[in-house]
Amino acid sequence: MKKIILLLFPLLCSCNGKTTLPGNSDSCDVDTTCLCPHATIVLQPYDNFTRKEAEKLVPVLQKHFDRWLFGRWNFIVNNPAPLPKTSFIASKNRYDVTPILNYERSIIKGNEIIVGLTHRDICTDSHGHKNYGIVGMSRLGNQVCLISDKRLSNKSDYWKVILHEFIHTFYSGKHCPNDDPTCFMKDAKGHGNFHRQNRLCDSCRRD
Repeated sequence: MKKIILLLFPLLCSCNGKTTLPGNSDSCDVDTTCLCPHATIVLQPYDNFTRKEAEKLVPVLQKHFDRWLFGRWNFIVNNPAPLPKTSFIASKNRYDVTPILNYERSIIKGNEIIVGLTHRDICTDSHGHKNYGIVGMSRLGNQVCLISDKRLSNKSDYWKVILHEFIHTFYSGKHCPNDDPTCFMKDAKGHGNFHRQNRLCDSCRRD
């Protein structure tokens, strides 16, 4: 299985001696600089999303990140935090993502990527609708994202949404230009057929 190497490398790792990346046979010689993206990914559970649930996600995410993304990934799990009161929209029983992403920006340390996790319904103004219900939201290249499993019919697809938002966040990657229903980067457009997504299509990978 080939690895994805996206065009943008926000972080580079300096190789000291000969280093082999996880799951990759390529290695780096002494005194060379590898184009090895790497990140500390902080899983931030909210509200009733427990630390134990977040910890169970780590090996799942590690497996799929290593398979589909070229790089090194270090996962950290934070204790659950309350959702900002200003994010709650009582009329919709949903939480606006903006105050939550702003909170994440306020707690970032260095080059961390914060992945917010929630069971609550989340929303944003999108597709011509106010407080439109969504499964995930990120700020391109801005180190923060939020993912909810509220609208997932199959909770085992949660990692796919996290991978999707991470690519937006870390690489500033865009949605699949082919709108390929099997590609992880397909825009859900209100119809999250995540069970069909099982790869990164050729247009979304850089070999």
